[in-house]
Amino acid sequence: MRDAAGGMRTEHDMLGTVLVPADALYGAQTRRAVVNFPLRGQRSLGEFPHVVRALVLVKQAAAMANGRAGCLDARLADAIVAAGGDVFDRELYNQFPIHHLHGGGGTSANMNANEVIANLAEERLGGRRGEYRIVHPIEHVNRHQSTNDVYPTACHLAILLRWPEIEPDLRALVESMGVRAAQLSGRPRIARTCLQDAVAVDFGDLLGGYAALLRRGWAHAAAAVDALHAVNLGGSIVGRLDDVPGGYAEAVVPALREITGDPCYVRSDNLFDAAQNIDDLVRVSSELNVLARGLVKVCRDLRLLSSGPEAGLGEIRLPAMQPGSSAMPGKVNPVMPEHAIQLCLKATGLHAGCQAALDHGELDLNVWEGLVTFGILESMELIAAAANAVADRCIGGLEVVAERNEANVRTVIPLLAQLARRHGYAAVTAVVQRAPQGGPALRRLLAEAFPDDV
Repeated sequence: MRDAAGGMRTEHDMLGTVLVPADALYGAQTRRAVVNFPLRGQRSLGEFPHVVRALVLVKQAAAMANGRAGCLDARLADAIVAAGGDVFDRELYNQFPIHHLHGGGGTSANMNANEVIANLAEERLGGRRGEYRIVHPIEHVNRHQSTNDVYPTACHLAILLRWPEIEPDLRALVESMGVRAAQLSGRPRIARTCLQDAVAVDFGDLLGGYAALLRRGWAHAAAAVDALHAVNLGGSIVGRLDDVPGGYAEAVVPALREITGDPCYVRSDNLFDAAQNIDDLVRVSSELNVLARGLVKVCRDLRLLSSGPEAGLGEIRLPAMQPGSSAMPGKVNPVMPEHAIQLCLKATGLHAGCQAALDHGELDLNVWEGLVTFGILESMELIAAAANAVADRCIGGLEVVAERNEANVRTVIPLLAQLARRHGYAAVTAVVQRAPQGGPALRRLLAEAFPDDV
């Protein structure tokens, strides 16, 4: 029933009647979720386009499998697949208005996708949205599926879809660090251990270590993401394959490979495990957390090394991006490392929630995969932004303060280390003990003890 004056239509679900905006492609259950879970400034499901895309791809794969198994009329299957294409082509993400974090283990997200696709397919076949006389959200779009297998599979897909888009930022950071390391090879600096003076090294060594750290973090995160190709689609309710016909169960993952163009998707080894546990998702979050913390370490070092310019370490200069003070003329702050640190710390905070979700999956279904998935997607955005900031506005313009570094490597600790290698630790220690305060007195004693080397 439609109320033209009010711009609403009446739909029905298990709990009764629901008023839905007349032009909406979603239906009753989506509308209930909008009311039950108000956004209050938070992001809607539609603001995570990779999740929407993943949900639609799952629905398309299921329709293809149902059609090929003879479980769904070919006309309906084709209409559902085409309707999924309409979501992408028309960018209908505003038709997914629910809170991205909702109760029910993803039921609202699943139904939102079911209703949008059903209405699009209904219209393709000559019907009217909201009537579901030709294509029904549950009977047809959701046939042989459950939120228990649709939503976890979509969570995996969303992350796999997003990862290739952020990898260029990570690659650019690692490559820029490597290039700058090569350029600064041979430029002396003093190493520090326990924040105390150590041996003489060069800036190529330092930046090369940073590049190795970030490259390793990137590789480990990529491996964790790749493992998400194992999905539980076809497992229906908590992994009970008995609830779906064999023809469909065998066809749905191959259909997913076809519709995504990704040949790597496989069915999870244990479908009950896949419903109960989300350690594969949390592993991705964990590796992203390690990568973020590694980038924080690099940025903290850059802040320390650039501190000054006169009263700090002052060994490097970072590009001056903006005035640093409203009260102190000439002050320039390391804003890009600080920006990157904040982004990465927010990512590490998101991981705390993901980690907690792992052990909260009581009994047969972990219902917190949404929290983890959206946390991962946001962490990816944050880390990519941090990597971009450091690569583009920091590393490329990093300058070495030659005078400061040359003076540092001529200090006493590098000299003592050099003497110990030539004359033995004990012999040098005996001289140091005679001038424990260091300074000119120690240098004079060293010159007397080792005249050919000092």
